[in-house]
Amino acid sequence: MDEDQHWIELFLEGNLDAFERLVLKYRRSAIVFGQHFVKDFHTAEDIAQESFAEFYVYRARFNSNYKFKTYLFTIIRNKCVDYLRKHSKVQYEEAELMSRQTTEEEVLQREKKVFLYETMKQLKTDYRTAVYLIDIEQFSYKEASAIMRKSTVQMKILIYRARKKMKLLLEQEG
Repeated sequence: MDEDQHWIELFLEGNLDAFERLVLKYRRSAIVFGQHFVKDFHTAEDIAQESFAEFYVYRARFNSNYKFKTYLFTIIRNKCVDYLRKHSKVQYEEAELMSRQTTEEEVLQREKKVFLYETMKQLKTDYRTAVYLIDIEQFSYKEASAIMRKSTVQMKILIYRARKKMKLLLEQEG
């Protein structure tokens, strides 16, 4: 049994501290994932919070055949799609918190990361989401395909095309 499954079982038995541990573990990645869709940190933060709340309220719906992270990211994706449908004009707000830069190495690493994310923004939404889920969040193809509501074969094709496009964009920039 993995750690998440342990905390979920405790939570389903009524242990609220177990739920808090899951929130603390996945809060940041949930917000970042939401931000890829809505392009606004504060909106993504609200959506992540709503998603955790939905899991809390409707915990009986949770299917233990799925990993918690896959289940949570599916909720977040659905809420982001709903948000985008309601708000046709989405404003982008840069909200990456910059910590104090102490060395030139950290500055260069941060610039590379920003460059990579800026390049990812140029991809179609499905491509960007696939790259984020598989290459950044390290989901399996099966988990990512469940989140994106695609077959595993479609997911493999999508990630292949996304990586190919990303490589092309990086070559054009570099």
